[in-house]
Amino acid sequence: MSLPMGRWPEALERARLADAAFAAAYARTPDRERAWIKTGLAAMYAAMGGPLPASRQRCDALGHDLLAASLDVPQDYVLVACGRDFLSPARLSAVVMAALCARVPDVAAVRVGAAWPKPLITTLELCGVETAARISRRDWAGLLAELPAKGRGVVVLLGELILPAGISPGLDVRRAAVAGKAGVFGPGFDAAALSFAHPDCTFYSHDGQCPELSGWQTGQGSLAEAGQAAYDAVYVTADEALTLAADAPLCLGPGREGFWLWPHLPPEAFRRRRFAAVVDPNCAADAPTPGPEDA
Repeated sequence: MSLPMGRWPEALERARLADAAFAAAYARTPDRERAWIKTGLAAMYAAMGGPLPASRQRCDALGHDLLAASLDVPQDYVLVACGRDFLSPARLSAVVMAALCARVPDVAAVRVGAAWPKPLITTLELCGVETAARISRRDWAGLLAELPAKGRGVVVLLGELILPAGISPGLDVRRAAVAGKAGVFGPGFDAAALSFAHPDCTFYSHDGQCPELSGWQTGQGSLAEAGQAAYDAVYVTADEALTLAADAPLCLGPGREGFWLWPHLPPEAFRRRRFAAVVDPNCAADAPTPGPEDA
């Protein structure tokens, strides 16, 4: 039995958060924290280029008598699953925004084995995603077992979330994981905004002044040595960020405390692709097929 758009397996449906839960979380999130989320979302939207077309199709004559056609369309759904250790509004935003820019019609989020923190509910609200649920580990297994009825989609795991045994081999599961540490080099960053964006990470301050906030420690070494620290991100001056001066997946400047991107999960990761190849009918039937040496 297939599930229509907007309808999810029963394990999610019976645990859906009520609209009142979204409203309460939004109301209890201070204005400045909502502003941090919104600023990050706007930058992520711009970085991803906004929504992709609902459908893209092209046909190319590629030489060597090859005529190729391709088509990509959105996946049917994306399910974002958060472990109880996952707390980051910024990293949640990056997954959800990529799915929305891919034009996926059904996007939902579940938190397994724990209640939703208010900042994460507010993040979903500001993204426009109002399908969320708190489910048990037993229901997690049931949800994944029933998920193929939603069609073809992607499950994204955030945090230390274990997949149950016996899930469908056709289920497309991606993991978005971090080491949980970042280096801050130089002044100009809002330490409170960084702590809010990634409360589950440790920040190492290398500029000589370590904020007296939970999750902050004094860092050792220069920016040139950042690669050895295996930071998930480094926070540097604008000039250093634009020259990609550090060996880290993300180099972020002041004002980008709430920004994040998952390099392996751009909007294109949430699209379904088809490819076709035929002999180009415009090539002479009796012409010899050229080899690589003729290129």
